[in-house]
Amino acid sequence: VMKPALLALLGLLAASSSAPQARNPTGDPAKPTVCSVSGLVVKLEGSAPLPSSAVRLQSVDDHTRTFSGVTDLGGRFEVKGIDPGRYRLRVIRNGYVTQEYGQRTPNDPGAILALSPGQDLKDLLFRLLPSAVISGRIQNENGDPLPWVRVSALRATYTRGKRTLSSEVTVVTNDLGEYRLFGLRPGRYFVSAIYKPGQRLESGEEDEDVADAGKSGYVPTYYPNSTDPTKGVAITIKTGDEISSTDFLLEPATVYSIRGHINNSINFAARRGGANVILALESRSSGLSWSVPPRQSPVDKPDGAFEIQNVLPDSYTLTAFWFDEGGRRYQARQSVDITNIDAEGLQLNLLPGMDIRGVINWDPKPGLDKDPLTVAARPLGTVFIYGAQARVATNGVFSLRDVSEGRYRLITFGQTQDCYLKSIRYAGMEVSDDEFNVIRGTQATLEVTISSRGAHIQGMVTDADGLPAIGVWVALVPDNAHLGEFRLFRQRTTDQNGRFDIRGIAPGDYKIFSWEQVEQNAWEDPDFLKQFEAKGQSVTLQEGDGKSIDLVAIRSASHE
Repeated sequence: VMKPALLALLGLLAASSSAPQARNPTGDPAKPTVCSVSGLVVKLEGSAPLPSSAVRLQSVDDHTRTFSGVTDLGGRFEVKGIDPGRYRLRVIRNGYVTQEYGQRTPNDPGAILALSPGQDLKDLLFRLLPSAVISGRIQNENGDPLPWVRVSALRATYTRGKRTLSSEVTVVTNDLGEYRLFGLRPGRYFVSAIYKPGQRLESGEEDEDVADAGKSGYVPTYYPNSTDPTKGVAITIKTGDEISSTDFLLEPATVYSIRGHINNSINFAARRGGANVILALESRSSGLSWSVPPRQSPVDKPDGAFEIQNVLPDSYTLTAFWFDEGGRRYQARQSVDITNIDAEGLQLNLLPGMDIRGVINWDPKPGLDKDPLTVAARPLGTVFIYGAQARVATNGVFSLRDVSEGRYRLITFGQTQDCYLKSIRYAGMEVSDDEFNVIRGTQATLEVTISSRGAHIQGMVTDADGLPAIGVWVALVPDNAHLGEFRLFRQRTTDQNGRFDIRGIAPGDYKIFSWEQVEQNAWEDPDFLKQFEAKGQSVTLQEGDGKSIDLVAIRSASHE
């Protein structure tokens, strides 16, 4: 009996073999002719048609360009008038795991669908898998049900070489304390519960008065009963599973309060239309955070007094934000260590962000005209610092406005695909990788050099049986001396023919890998890479090089 994943793959392979058909042959040869895609969406079990499934194509090169359609009563779809190009094709339906063209399992990246001018791609077959559910009930220490508890299904993901938890689905409990996390794809999940007495999570509803919690309160809890996410128990679910009785017992813990004042040269509370201050408290040890949403900001007193209750002992960073009527951002950050007493008398001085001027130098400049170049600064190590971005003038000058203190990653948009970030100088110092640290009082500028002569690797990936590996990751990893420089990493997925194309590569020594199954960005973790060191192909690239490399996908990428 064939496995479901293999059946789905065979259907996709058969569909992708449809020969392109020229359309509008008498049309203007200088104008690309449009394409069409058609096929069938059914249930995996029994092959019953699935009407009202959304079929969506999104351009890989321009995310604002999409084409879509809906299946009819027989599960058939046809999307016409598609511009030639590279696309991600997804099928979405309630109660089923979203499937992408080329996926063999729901956790694979899927294949890029390359449509040639006039191509009429027919007979695509999508066999949708039912999504999974985790459900349970949450009670307090007296056995009473707790409504309005925010429950999340969290997955461990890789971000710049580190494992973090990201939310897949979040729901709230009903009046019986019941929750139901639905629409889950197969995988391992941690379940968290956050409860604040008196707080309702309906949008637009005003908060009720919250009684003083004193020294006992509820804190974020991870199934089955831990306040430490590293001690939570992961729940493994398969396609269509319904895991019930995942029950929580939330008990008050010994907690503390943080009290202080927000100081600002402008009387923010008295200004009409002025927004309240938003407070955010972030653990420096776990990277997980507690925040007060804007509609629930506690800092609305004329003197700027605030109190944060129900805080566990830990080391934190407290951040305050405020926006004036003109949209200018003010911010303050302070470290707070909670041991066995409340933190009293904190003074947070709201200050406006700084403007960072910079210049783009080309080495050399590309000959092709592109959209205006954009420079962005993305915050690192926290989710509570706002970034900034700016258009680059024709003379290469730009200005990043309202940048607060902290660490940032520099990103550029709009350059041709053969460009790479050659160097960054901040405050006159060369920056390794793409990170820079903003410190108040420093009149620093950014000097960014971009080369248009990036190297280029193309090739084909096959599986162990010599067949094209469709929709698998290809990762280009720098040598061991540069593993911490994340701007050097490059990755692509293969298309419907198993081919890949990686452009804009910085010169250097690399290894190139492909896996039949692997978690995205796992290759940025040195510990993960160690077990595959001998299976990567070495390649040395000079500026402007073009090389062709064929790969055999590694069958297993176990990293649990």
